[in-house]
Amino acid sequence: MNQQRILVPVDGSEYALNAVDVASGLARALSAELLLCHVIDSGRAARLSFGEPALLDGSYEALRADGERYLADATARAKRAAQNATSILAYGDPSREIQTIAAQKDATMIVMGTHGRTGLRRLLMGSVAEVVMRAASVPVVAVPPKRDVARERTSA
Repeated sequence: MNQQRILVPVDGSEYALNAVDVASGLARALSAELLLCHVIDSGRAARLSFGEPALLDGSYEALRADGERYLADATARAKRAAQNATSILAYGDPSREIQTIAAQKDATMIVMGTHGRTGLRRLLMGSVAEVVMRAASVPVVAVPPKRDVARERTSA
């Protein structure tokens, strides 16, 4: 049987870290390699550069530094749980780059967090997870946000 590889996109959010935890459990169960990736959103870098002239020289570098930090934190978390994790930093359209990385690295599965947006917010903000789920050539596991049961009980 071929080596299983699980690709986990991370964006610095708690949602992504939830996906890292789920993927780590799957990696242990399947003896799979974890590939963690962060995509510097080329559209966001351009908006920062044109929208805020003070960031013109440093916007990409700031996004890169953030991405490297996200990857380092997520990779350390994955290695504590599943020992075999590699990180990949990319630049471009996140949904497209995730699919490209999955193909280039022969990923057998993608595990990604979802922000749990619905309705108009999702329509306006888009969903990288949704685009990846529709277009990926491998199975995609969408990890929903963790529910805060204590908060739900007090607000009910």
